[in-house]
Amino acid sequence: MRRVTGRTILMIVLTALAQPALARSYLNCSTRKVVMINAASGDTSSTREEEVAFVIDEATKTLTFSDNRPLTVTRLGKSWLSANRDDVFYEFNRQDGSLTYASSTTQDGVTTIMVGAGQCVISPAPRR
Repeated sequence: MRRVTGRTILMIVLTALAQPALARSYLNCSTRKVVMINAASGDTSSTREEEVAFVIDEATKTLTFSDNRPLTVTRLGKSWLSANRDDVFYEFNRQDGSLTYASSTTQDGVTTIMVGAGQCVISPAPRR
């Protein structure tokens, strides 16, 4: 059996401290958003291009929009990131960079469904 010395423990601690902390990542996404409205007066839909930007902080396991509005993270794994805010649910696939999001609300007999999808680029610093 090998004896652990104070020098060995010091080396382990220094090695751990020398590891870079997980930095923030900036997720910039170009998406297409579709909104469908079903009302007694008739159905309508619209489509538009939308830029969505997030900040991922792996160390604190948080996700915010680029303007610092926080999202509620439900999954922050190596392959998938899931979060929501204001009844909009976001899924980010880290493997292929795809983002999908959706919401559905009904109020006063009017149903609004919103879906969006697009591709994201991750960078270590925000785009300027």
